[in-house]
Amino acid sequence: MEFRILGPLEVEDEGRVLKLGGVKQRGLLALLLLRANEAVSRDRLIDELWGDQPPETASTAIQVHISQLRKVLGRDVIVTQAPGYAVRLENRQLDLERFEDAVTRARAAAPAEAAELLKGALALWRGAPLAELDGPFATAERGRLEEQRLSATEQRIAADLELGRHAELVPELERLVREHPLRERLRGQLMLSLYRCGRQAEALDVYRSGRRLLDEELGLEPDDELQRLERAILNHDPSLESPVVAGVRGPSVAQRRRASSHTEAPVPPDSVAVIDPQRSRVVGHVLVGRRPVALAIGHGSVWVANADDGTVSRIHPDRREVIRTIGIGAPAIDLAVSTDAVWVANGSDGTVARIDPSADAVVETIDLRGSSELAWNPTYAVDADDDSVWIAAGPHHVLRIDPTTNEPSAIIDVGHVPVGVALGQEAVWVVTTAERALRIEPHTNTPTAEVPIGYPVALTAGKQAVWVSDSRGQVWRINPDTGTVTQTTPVGRGLVGLCATDGAVFAANNADGTAVQIDPQDGRVVGSVPVGQAPTDVAFWDGTVWVSIQSESAQSESVMW
Repeated sequence: MEFRILGPLEVEDEGRVLKLGGVKQRGLLALLLLRANEAVSRDRLIDELWGDQPPETASTAIQVHISQLRKVLGRDVIVTQAPGYAVRLENRQLDLERFEDAVTRARAAAPAEAAELLKGALALWRGAPLAELDGPFATAERGRLEEQRLSATEQRIAADLELGRHAELVPELERLVREHPLRERLRGQLMLSLYRCGRQAEALDVYRSGRRLLDEELGLEPDDELQRLERAILNHDPSLESPVVAGVRGPSVAQRRRASSHTEAPVPPDSVAVIDPQRSRVVGHVLVGRRPVALAIGHGSVWVANADDGTVSRIHPDRREVIRTIGIGAPAIDLAVSTDAVWVANGSDGTVARIDPSADAVVETIDLRGSSELAWNPTYAVDADDDSVWIAAGPHHVLRIDPTTNEPSAIIDVGHVPVGVALGQEAVWVVTTAERALRIEPHTNTPTAEVPIGYPVALTAGKQAVWVSDSRGQVWRINPDTGTVTQTTPVGRGLVGLCATDGAVFAANNADGTAVQIDPQDGRVVGSVPVGQAPTDVAFWDGTVWVSIQSESAQSESVMW
């Protein structure tokens, strides 16, 4: 028996499509399939199917629909399991499971294999998923599934670009950009394809039209990746050449850029630089996993999240070597340390991993995608103390996790997509895409202040102030008591990581390959250390500054292309 939800709901048995009942019965089956092999409570089924005003007969209707579905599917498929019901499926019976499995395998595959895996996965789609269903859940699930389809499409296009198929991609990308004009990765892929076809002016027109649209619709500038691509096109950067046209892969993008500027990067890609801030120089580096994106300090170690590997590296700071590499199984994008755990936010995977530092292993993976309050929950950022774990999650929430149970204890609506979260002395701070910093009172789980800032990129909370970097290259100092901005420091575009200590604020500048030191009292830039490549985050340990460094090629290919 085969179940299909990537399009109109269908069940096929031995080549025959089974006849299902009406909208509510089909909706009930879809809800159970989306949580296959998990019990779904009767209360949740009623809430999802009828919303806030279910009929008095809703509970009876659920029982009737279950009975009718069992007559069609067989009694062993839908089982009664407290506190409700569950669909029991074997491996690969559900088309969504096969789709997600292929997408996951494609992430670790070579471009040719990845392209084929993703084409096969996308061929499973037969139209708009669950289009014939109603109820509160249907709209949310359609949006979530459509996002998965678009993400897989972008991933497949990235693989095709690696294979030199830019010319044949142009018509498809033009259509996709018309249909999804605010998706910047698709716009970047179209720009790159046009440029590789010798159509530089058209590629720049695509950028300019996107910039106008973002400004008119959202009041935003294009993200840093798109801006970097525009500059690279204007400069005829050799890194934009097709890998196939360029022949054997040869030097990396970062190496070609260094060669073209006749400079040598002080630190290799995919490593962590060690800086002596007193001498303003790099004094060492440690090689880690592919595309390190975040750092945290604790348990006598420096912890590094490696997004493309799906790993966390544990560094011994005195020996300056990796002592453990811990597999997360998801694209780790942020991490935080508490007394007995290291917490890892896993981005689009919608999960948070808990590492036991005494065992150097993941002991719990908390899945945040199943909450009825949140339709789709990518985990953007995390911070933690001994009492709570705070997670910035989509589409516009901050989740509070109780570390004693690993369960959410509060879900706080912050109105817009949260970009970062940081624990201050007496409050939790969140920055959002609405160009606001919010102060949340932990005792009541409610926002108590809203501070206008620039479009935020990074956030850190020190003892005396909260610091935010924005997309225009400024660092904002916020008084945590009054909730007011007390100074802004122009540093330069590309600030992506921040760290505040008692006597200094450090920032990683992804655009010019430097680590910057700011005087917290007067906001002056008092030091800048070249590290090369593309720094992503910064942390302070016992008088030394640690900076995660990714290669520009890894960043460009995995994030945008």
